[in-house]
Amino acid sequence: MSSIVQDDAIRSGEPRVEGTRITVSDIKRRVIDIEEDPYVVAGEYGISMADLFGALAYYYEHHDTFEDRERDAAQTRRLGERRTREHVDELRGEDAAPSSEEAK
Repeated sequence: MSSIVQDDAIRSGEPRVEGTRITVSDIKRRVIDIEEDPYVVAGEYGISMADLFGALAYYYEHHDTFEDRERDAAQTRRLGERRTREHVDELRGEDAAPSSEEAK
């Protein structure tokens, strides 16, 4: 069974299965969040069932940390979406203004 490791240079330092780029969060999303069959997930990732369940055990051992990260990511995503909407609205306002010029 592989260990769960972290390296800032790989997948932004997210905990992952040693020797792969597969993060604990990748496995958690598929097996827990969308309830995919663990055997299918392990097969598609090319990891053993021991590695898959080791990653899930790691997730549960560090559940609070993962929830904090997910909450922060969701907040950052909402902020980015709001800024994008504001920027698009500004651009639309600028595009609508020259309509008198376009009429000439």
